[in-house]
Amino acid sequence: MRRFISIALVLQLILLASCKPQFEKIEYGKEACSHCKMTIVDARFAAEMVTSKGRAYKFDDILCMKQYADNNADQSNNALFFVAVYGSGNKDEFTDAKRALYLKDDFFRSPMNGNYAAFSTTEAVKKLKDSLNVQPIAWEAIQ
Repeated sequence: MRRFISIALVLQLILLASCKPQFEKIEYGKEACSHCKMTIVDARFAAEMVTSKGRAYKFDDILCMKQYADNNADQSNNALFFVAVYGSGNKDEFTDAKRALYLKDDFFRSPMNGNYAAFSTTEAVKKLKDSLNVQPIAWEAIQ
């Protein structure tokens, strides 16, 4: 009986550890946006929301994720949000959406015309903000 209890406790610990919310790699060209249902193809604008229970919702546009989160407060409450780092050259480079800086301009031409690009540093934003004549905005200002 003692052995059974020990095994059960070990299995519970393994299950708890495997449920930790974390970023899940996006399979471009194979997965659909959780909001608009379009296939996620353009890695420059991809985004992901991971719920507190560990379920990953993937998006083809930053605006899709923001609208989905705003309309599904029960799922987005305490969720983690990730956005692709624009211009990084690495399709798998994502950053915390709540800490990222965003530029909005028609220059970006994102899949659902949200036209937001995410940057992880102020230095990266400076390169484009002056030439586009736009100011960086925060996650909360996206609409």
